[in-house]
Amino acid sequence: MTSKNASNLEVVTGDIAGLFDAIPFAHWLGLMAGKDSDGVLCRMPFAQRLIGNPNLPALHGGIVATFLEATALAVVVDAQNNPDARCGKEIPRVISTTVDYLRPAGPKDTFARAEIIRLGTRLATVVATAWQDDLSRPVARANCHFLVASGGKAS
Repeated sequence: MTSKNASNLEVVTGDIAGLFDAIPFAHWLGLMAGKDSDGVLCRMPFAQRLIGNPNLPALHGGIVATFLEATALAVVVDAQNNPDARCGKEIPRVISTTVDYLRPAGPKDTFARAEIIRLGTRLATVVATAWQDDLSRPVARANCHFLVASGGKAS
């Protein structure tokens, strides 16, 4: 998939429809989530304020990491909508995120998808990938862990 196909995001129904609007920094970044035949697709539109290295120019690494983490979060929230999901339904809490920066993210729209590796009753493990022009040339990848346990006490 290229970014040309990815720009036609559908409005997502359910809990992820307003997820990014409910997170002030995600809203400031202009993050959007939609669903297509492959699942949740997220988009971060380019804005000049996101540049971290004006000499290249390239997006700030923290912005890319935030986008990947938000994409992983959106996929977990979408999975929580499944009636068969055994995890809690509250917004997942981030435990850890590790980002691999693969190449500079230039001054253009960035897209991301995430895959849930494991969704248990307490923890979710997710891998998110971001790209710009070509899905086969990712700019970064993140491994994220979320606490998805419902409000009960830990044993």
